[in-house]
Amino acid sequence: MTDSVQLDQMTPGGIFEMSAGAPTSYGGLTVFPLISEPRTALQYDLLLDAIGEGSLRIREVGSGTVPSLFAHNVGTTDVLILDGEQLIGARQNRITNRSILLAAGAKTEIPVSCMEQGRWHFTSEEFAPAPKARHAPTNVRRHAKFAEMEVAVATGRGRRDSAAMAQGQVWSSISEMSDRLGGRSDTGAMDEVYDHLDTDVESWLANFPPEPGQVGLLAFLGSRPLAIDALGCSELWARVHRRFLGGYVMDALAWQGGTTAGSTSLDTPDVQAAERFLEAVGSALRIESDTVGSGTYRVLAGAAIGGELTADGLGNPRLVHLSAFPPEDESRRR
Repeated sequence: MTDSVQLDQMTPGGIFEMSAGAPTSYGGLTVFPLISEPRTALQYDLLLDAIGEGSLRIREVGSGTVPSLFAHNVGTTDVLILDGEQLIGARQNRITNRSILLAAGAKTEIPVSCMEQGRWHFTSEEFAPAPKARHAPTNVRRHAKFAEMEVAVATGRGRRDSAAMAQGQVWSSISEMSDRLGGRSDTGAMDEVYDHLDTDVESWLANFPPEPGQVGLLAFLGSRPLAIDALGCSELWARVHRRFLGGYVMDALAWQGGTTAGSTSLDTPDVQAAERFLEAVGSALRIESDTVGSGTYRVLAGAAIGGELTADGLGNPRLVHLSAFPPEDESRRR
């Protein structure tokens, strides 16, 4: 890789204080709850609630540009926009490429990818959040993280617009999932695939209830780690548990080719496998990036890839959201 910075010149480690609880498995999907010591609650509104209350407005930039949207927090509380949120409406559905902390009163452009390849006309002036448990699957989200990582490793610093380079791979992933799951949309919209499997997703979610003190999850498909998502306090996680899980369930359903009964013959990971992946994420290199909104955003590279958003808390950095994936891009080898 030309003009690259050696990995050992970048910052190792990060804010990562949690452990894996007892796992639950169903249909090849194994979920380890991530547990942390009680911490002061982070007083943020979430995108779903803020848009519903009218305190967050997300629109097209001007007449529209695929990789960016305009967000305005008109409320009095900071809003947390999470990596992988589906935004429905305007000229085409989008997905947020990284987590963003939008201060009260702030206006900014946010980086997104298209989740609906075949539409470019207005169906609404402003975006709405996807309903129910419809966070984007990790198979779609991971492409933005690989693009961010490649730019950060090559230049020594992450860029807010780097995920746009993965747009073609995002479309390919959605198309492949549509083929495997059925419910193909005329416009290639991921949200319409969810429509097709709404009942199945809801039945799977019942197998993975949140645990007391849970701040996130680590998921496996069979014996292969899928991803980690973790927030800075259990109160926030309790509000998004089902939404994040919906994306992981879609990964599992696509892996099984859309079957809903679930296989019972697949190998399941043990606690040691979970601990190994937690250690890899904890030891991954953190490369500072342009931050959208407030806080500090770092790109993960090396032992794991992903993104980590932190904010000051009583003078010390505080984890807001961590999303991390195995370093191999399995989707590129299909």
